[in-house]
Amino acid sequence: MLFKFSVSAVCAVLLLSGCATTQKLMSSVGSSDTPLEQVLKAEPELKQATHSIEIRQVFNRVEAPTAAQVTVVQAGLLDDSVRASRSVYSFKQVNGDWKLSDTQKSYQCYRGKNTKSFQTAKCP
Repeated sequence: MLFKFSVSAVCAVLLLSGCATTQKLMSSVGSSDTPLEQVLKAEPELKQATHSIEIRQVFNRVEAPTAAQVTVVQAGLLDDSVRASRSVYSFKQVNGDWKLSDTQKSYQCYRGKNTKSFQTAKCP
């Protein structure tokens, strides 16, 4: 009985203190926000928008990703020339933190030569 109690006490102490591997893993995780969280902080109006919004976050791999891309497509805008706008944010992981490396903006127009796909030129 005393043996069972001792083993239980040791297990409880180990669970409460955490093992060295778990502590090392948690300390290696970067302190920055995820790419999606960074985009939402940079563009707070996305949370309150009344038009159609599609947000997609994609990583370059499942385990230990080093690159990410967040794409925001907004449609139903109050603009008679712009059908939709698309913002693509590219991120890279630097020293465990996600850093914005590039942003590209494009538009899908109602009028003009190209009304099917997104283009970088402003709509006429």
